[in-house]
Amino acid sequence: MSRTGFERQSAAARAKGRQVLSRPEVLAAAARLLDESGIEGLSMRALARSLGTGPATLYWHVRDRDELLTAVLDETLSHIDVPMDGPWQDRLVLLAERMRTALLPRPALIEVLWHRDWQLGPVTLGLADATVGLVAESGLPDDDVADAYLAVLWFILGFVYAESQAAANTGFPPQAGTGDEPPRYPNLVRYSPDTDRAAMHRRFVAGLRQLLTGIEARTHQTDRKALS
Repeated sequence: MSRTGFERQSAAARAKGRQVLSRPEVLAAAARLLDESGIEGLSMRALARSLGTGPATLYWHVRDRDELLTAVLDETLSHIDVPMDGPWQDRLVLLAERMRTALLPRPALIEVLWHRDWQLGPVTLGLADATVGLVAESGLPDDDVADAYLAVLWFILGFVYAESQAAANTGFPPQAGTGDEPPRYPNLVRYSPDTDRAAMHRRFVAGLRQLLTGIEARTHQTDRKALS
């Protein structure tokens, strides 16, 4: 909606003594509802009820539920700065850490990123473009950049989603360490990891760096083939 149109709507609402909602207020309320009820619980009607208004009021700010989710995702990611200095691996790890920090409190938004049907907003597309650019800096052939980018993206999103689910923090079943002597599942008992936030962050960085090491090795392999 144009600025003039919104001002006319706001003036009319004030004249009738109704509450005037701004777009940031609508997005903040949508984010709260998303946190409370998940993506399935975020409907235009539910959002309108939470704001004490009718659904028609929301359509002054967003066209539909999909655009609302896209806007909430963009707002959630809008505080992420793309690192500009240092080796591509270090910048990509730092960018991924910032994405994890932004998405971990709001994992329902990962579903928006999973589905290609949603039209992503400019903030999200800008971060995707920056991530692809960092992967391309590795020196991979152009034909391999997309595959490597998707591997990095799926690692980030998959890890964050798993971390956000209390029952899926590690993938190690709790019954593995039942006190059997000798342990029935010795490898699960020996290598069962810590699950506190610091340990999960360390594991996130370590796993991502292993992936990037593989990408770099692929680059060197391609270089050797070109020279042979």
